[in-house]
Amino acid sequence: MNILFTPITSSSIAHIIRSFALAERFQSDGHNVYFTSCTLKKGFIEKEGYSVVKVYDPFNLNDEQDQSVSYLSSHKKELVTWFKAEIEAAQDVNADVVIGSPNFLGPHVTHATGVPTIALMNGQYVPTSRGLMGISLSNNSLPHKFLRNILRPIFNRQFIKKYLCEVLDAYRIIGIKTTFKSREDLYSDMPILIPGDMEFEPQDNITKYTRFIGPIFWNGFEKIDGDLTEESILKFKANKQLLFVTFGGSVFDKVIYGRVLDGLKKIDAKKIVALGPNFDRSEFPSDNENMIIRNFVPGFRLSRLSDIVVNTGSQGAIMQALVNGKPVVSFPVGIDQAYFANRLEEMHLGRNANKSNIYSFTKRETYQFVDDRVPENMVSYIRELLEDPSYSNNAKAYSIRINKRYPDPINSAVEFIYNYLAKK
Repeated sequence: MNILFTPITSSSIAHIIRSFALAERFQSDGHNVYFTSCTLKKGFIEKEGYSVVKVYDPFNLNDEQDQSVSYLSSHKKELVTWFKAEIEAAQDVNADVVIGSPNFLGPHVTHATGVPTIALMNGQYVPTSRGLMGISLSNNSLPHKFLRNILRPIFNRQFIKKYLCEVLDAYRIIGIKTTFKSREDLYSDMPILIPGDMEFEPQDNITKYTRFIGPIFWNGFEKIDGDLTEESILKFKANKQLLFVTFGGSVFDKVIYGRVLDGLKKIDAKKIVALGPNFDRSEFPSDNENMIIRNFVPGFRLSRLSDIVVNTGSQGAIMQALVNGKPVVSFPVGIDQAYFANRLEEMHLGRNANKSNIYSFTKRETYQFVDDRVPENMVSYIRELLEDPSYSNNAKAYSIRINKRYPDPINSAVEFIYNYLAKK
């Protein structure tokens, strides 16, 4: 088969490395694997040996200079170019299937060409999600049910007004004719694989073409040549507690890095920090006896050896911590991350240091570091998790449940795709 991966590449690398995990398996099965990418991530993908068949200008939904809900409208040219690149790539490689991540703007390749698209999509994007993006409220308590019933129509109206309408306008420019009026319509032709857990990302119901497969991790970063072997990490940790701090690829403002790192100095613990791809290591302070800073680190290994994980609330980073039984302090900088950060609190698995306001949860720009108290909140919450064993105990218990439910997520995903295509 010819398999085209179309992860969103204009912001973080999370969706790329999730795709790598499946791409490796498909290649080992003898299939041809191709990628699309924006110009910023082309080299990262090609470094792993994959062919990037179409490149487009970045369409950065995490743009630090523009977090407004009008982003899709003001960057329509880039949106159309992105969609066209993926459509043309599928045609150029004669794709048998497109695997997108997260494809929350819909399967435009399928609508344009008929080539089936299968999405790796976090549960909060699925229309049947029990919680609400940006605030969660996922529990079945009466207050949560009441607030969900009031707020869901507001969010759905905002999605139609600010997102769906802009996607349909891009379709119009490309020449795709549709009559979609909701997310359900937009996703109707696209099977969805949720690389997470029903308990953490609960759904009111799921269709036969929506399936939880468990968290997917790529082992590439665990192979990094460097000094962060298990032995060296334990030697650095010594007899102190260890914080693993990761910025991922969603933080584009260097000031935020500085504020977080300054706050961490107040914690009496060892710290290992992953900066991510957005800044050079040389732009930050030198390592010292209490803090090691790198761009990329073996995150799964560090999650296993640390006591507390600190991250932006991305689904992958949180799942990496939780499958290793570690509680999380999160500082979300995006609407999707805010959902997961709040979900940590609802399950007593961690704390959210950058809570969004319930009156503005549908506005993307509210999820930036506009609150000067965030670094102080982080310090307070890290201390709380270090001192209160209930968080660690809950995380350990949850890790047992989730690992038992999903013994082999990558195989589950690949087998689902094979079976689905066999029936087409």
